[in-house]
Amino acid sequence: MPQAMPGYFFTPKHIVLVGASERADSLGEQILTSLLGSPFDGTITPVNLRHRFVAGIRAYTSPAHIPEGADLVIAVTPPDSYEALFKACRKKQLHHIILIQDWPTLPEEAWRTARQLIKKYHGEELSISVCNPAGFQLPTQGLNAGIQDDYPAGHVAFLSGDDAVSHEVTQMLRRMKQGLSRHISLNFALTPVSAADWLNRFGHNRHTRVAVIHYNTLENPPKLFSAVRYFARHTPVILYCTHAADKTEKAVLNCLARHNNFLPVFTPEHLESALHTYLAELKPVQQLTVLANTPAAWLQPTAEKYAVRLQLPTRKPRLNQGNLGTYATASAYRSAAVEQLQNPDCQALLAVIAADSEHHETAVSRVLKNLARTSDKPLLISSRFSDGLLHFSHPEQALQALSLANTVAQLQQEQQQTAPPAADNLKTPDPQAVRQAIESSSPSKLVQALHLPKCQNQCRHEAVRLTAFVHPHYGWTVSAVYQGKTAAVLPPFSSLDAQFLAQTADIGEFSQEINQFLHSLSALTETADDFGNISLCFGNGQTVSNIHFKNKAAAKLKTAQRPTAAEIFRSFNINSATEFIRQTGESAAELLSHKPAAPPKSVGIQNVRAPYPTDSGNWQTADGKTVFIRPFRPEDAAAKQQFIRKLPPESRQTRFMAAINELPPATLARFSRLDYHAEGAYIAENSDGIAAVSRFSRLTRDECEFGITVAEKMRGSGLAAEMMRRIILLATQQGYKSMSAEILKSNTAMLKLAEKSGFTLTPSAEDKQLYQAKLRLLPDETADRHNFPQKNLHKNHKLS
Repeated sequence: MPQAMPGYFFTPKHIVLVGASERADSLGEQILTSLLGSPFDGTITPVNLRHRFVAGIRAYTSPAHIPEGADLVIAVTPPDSYEALFKACRKKQLHHIILIQDWPTLPEEAWRTARQLIKKYHGEELSISVCNPAGFQLPTQGLNAGIQDDYPAGHVAFLSGDDAVSHEVTQMLRRMKQGLSRHISLNFALTPVSAADWLNRFGHNRHTRVAVIHYNTLENPPKLFSAVRYFARHTPVILYCTHAADKTEKAVLNCLARHNNFLPVFTPEHLESALHTYLAELKPVQQLTVLANTPAAWLQPTAEKYAVRLQLPTRKPRLNQGNLGTYATASAYRSAAVEQLQNPDCQALLAVIAADSEHHETAVSRVLKNLARTSDKPLLISSRFSDGLLHFSHPEQALQALSLANTVAQLQQEQQQTAPPAADNLKTPDPQAVRQAIESSSPSKLVQALHLPKCQNQCRHEAVRLTAFVHPHYGWTVSAVYQGKTAAVLPPFSSLDAQFLAQTADIGEFSQEINQFLHSLSALTETADDFGNISLCFGNGQTVSNIHFKNKAAAKLKTAQRPTAAEIFRSFNINSATEFIRQTGESAAELLSHKPAAPPKSVGIQNVRAPYPTDSGNWQTADGKTVFIRPFRPEDAAAKQQFIRKLPPESRQTRFMAAINELPPATLARFSRLDYHAEGAYIAENSDGIAAVSRFSRLTRDECEFGITVAEKMRGSGLAAEMMRRIILLATQQGYKSMSAEILKSNTAMLKLAEKSGFTLTPSAEDKQLYQAKLRLLPDETADRHNFPQKNLHKNHKLS
């Protein structure tokens, strides 16, 4: 039975607590106390094997015995109780379960039991999440299902993987006089409902202004970052990394941030500054004026680090390089602040209040805080007694917050960028020649096959090095090392990536070489395993290649040393199982003979960004014309805009339900920067350019929305049906359960196409001029929505 949408979590009316107890300091007692102590106005039903009443509330021995249904089951009993619990919940049709335990105190056997039973029962009938003792909270609704104190209500949604991190972030928010809209502390190692799943469940919420996601490095990266991308369309996302990320990984995460519009942070101080930035809605500034009652010129290097210009005003005798002097009164400080805020050159003001007597420091802070409320320019305050969104414990944090505001603005701008058309003079590698060069471990043959510069071991006066390699967590990566810094781009590459590398590393004169490098790697990263790395070195006006192959002999030895399945099985010496296997013919031959089984085919590391589908080729229309159909790429943006401009006004009206001549830049950018993990598009081309475009995008985690546009000359050729078929198959592969669209009643051609393709048409309840088209997508047994390569599912198409 399909899972209901997760409104149960955010508006629960009835919660069952399995393991509720009155025993002091037990987990069941602590969670029950939190629930009863919060202003939650729903029903709480205890489940306890020994007592008929717990905390004066009627208790039951099993969830199956509770007369009414429930929105949510919280279980705090040990893992050896899970089998009975899951069976009871399934029988009672209680679909949503959250397991809470103090996991670090449990033995490995308990973890093993939990892992096995969760894997066995989690699925369509039961949705199981595993939490740490901090549990989950909905402070805006007065619900606390954890052992920590009630969290203050506010505007931050927080998904954590560690209770200490949950506590840390809560303390940050308390200092800012802010709070949480929702919070959950997951056990990343055990929960089958992942961080990405919960991010999908968070959805759009009027109480949430920013979401903080504690980065789970155990999670499937494509699934996680695709969920982040979708969520960030309506709510800003901060990705909090508490693991040890090196320069390369930070560069990769910054690259993903450019594609998916989130802000990665790597230290608690970095996170606190980011929260200030988002919650205070700081605008980008290039220049910051500083006033202080202490010397402030020492901030200059920090400001340069954060790319913020400092203005240290001087007006003798009272003001010298921003310093008002130790004995400046609160009123004098205010007077100077007003003067600077009125200065047209002042974009933002930072007031640094040095440690002094508590009375004087508090008085100055209070006066400036009141002034900040009436100022139309940001007035930031650094003081030991600062609290609030524009108050900082030290001036470096204020500078970092302003720097992050600039970063956020830059990320927003990058979402509006469209890739320039691909260069015409790029050479496409021959896959067979590349494969032969890799198999022979010949650097010279490989650079020739990839159309790269000549191969040398060293580059004189090397200034920039681009290196393509397989990252153990993110797959194929191209890192750029320049001036002691590191940047990265990820496949599938586009002309925007080449543009980024040329500008960032200041090697614009080598744009042709960079474009060819990424173009050649595009073929390589979709087909080749991790054979080593390829570098392109720039220095002293020259470009050379460098290739390093992995030691094949060592890899073969490592594979040969792995025991076969038969050897492992025989080592257990289980007679009854051996007899069973003996009677299964071929299985017995493999397991009980001494012939080792053939090694499995290497799968390799999955790229963090989904590749393009591979079903490109010619397709013949009903009237014998030939078009070339392929996946849409970012470089097609300009051609698509030209295609839209050429359409008759009536076609644009029916397709976009608006009188437009072309797509707005933001819409064109969004349509062109696709995530093939959760959306997709195809174009058909002929000698006139684009002949048709079909696409689908995500509406919810289970439903996508489609759109198709066909050139006037191609109407009635069967092309629209083919373009529809392709997006239906790709959406099915990605795991969507349904596809839909709103279609104007006047758009008879699209209505006929939808009906022919199996869609059900119903009049829209919201607009009498529209039909709602909906298609239930059949599950593809070969697809895993959250971890798949793009396959060619179009086995019956007319491709040549």
